[in-house]
Amino acid sequence: MAAPGPVLCLLDVDGTLTTPQQKITKEMDDFLQKLRQKIKIGVVGRLDFEEVQEQLGSDHVWS
Repeated sequence: MAAPGPVLCLLDVDGTLTTPQQKITKEMDDFLQKLRQKIKIGVVGRLDFEEVQEQLGSDHVWS
């Protein structure tokens, strides 16, 4: 079944995408790369932009 319209998936960084204050794992990065081919994804949380870039990689995070 197709989605009724554009889908945006928002994910928390610390404790969801990464272990708190750690860099993203290769497995999670691979999963997110596959997911973003199907839907738009974004991250939310208490971290500032630079901290998110550090944890997820600056090649995946844009403002």
